[in-house]
Amino acid sequence: MAIMSILAISVFSTVICIVEIPKMLEQRLYRELWIFCILLGTGTVLAVFKSLDVEIPNPSDFIAWVYSPLAETMKSITK
Repeated sequence: MAIMSILAISVFSTVICIVEIPKMLEQRLYRELWIFCILLGTGTVLAVFKSLDVEIPNPSDFIAWVYSPLAETMKSITK
């Protein structure tokens, strides 16, 4: 089942590239092309990892960890 998911992800990403990249090259949107490739590549890798049941960390957990000392300080001040 994972092979089919990976195949579908690859086909979808390839179709998006075939449609979007020539337009960007024609309009000379090179910075946008770099950002497009980075975001599409990141999304494709994350989707493949998800289809393989790899645990992907949640970014909000990192934010909560960073701000937890401040939250504890604020709680102690307001008591």
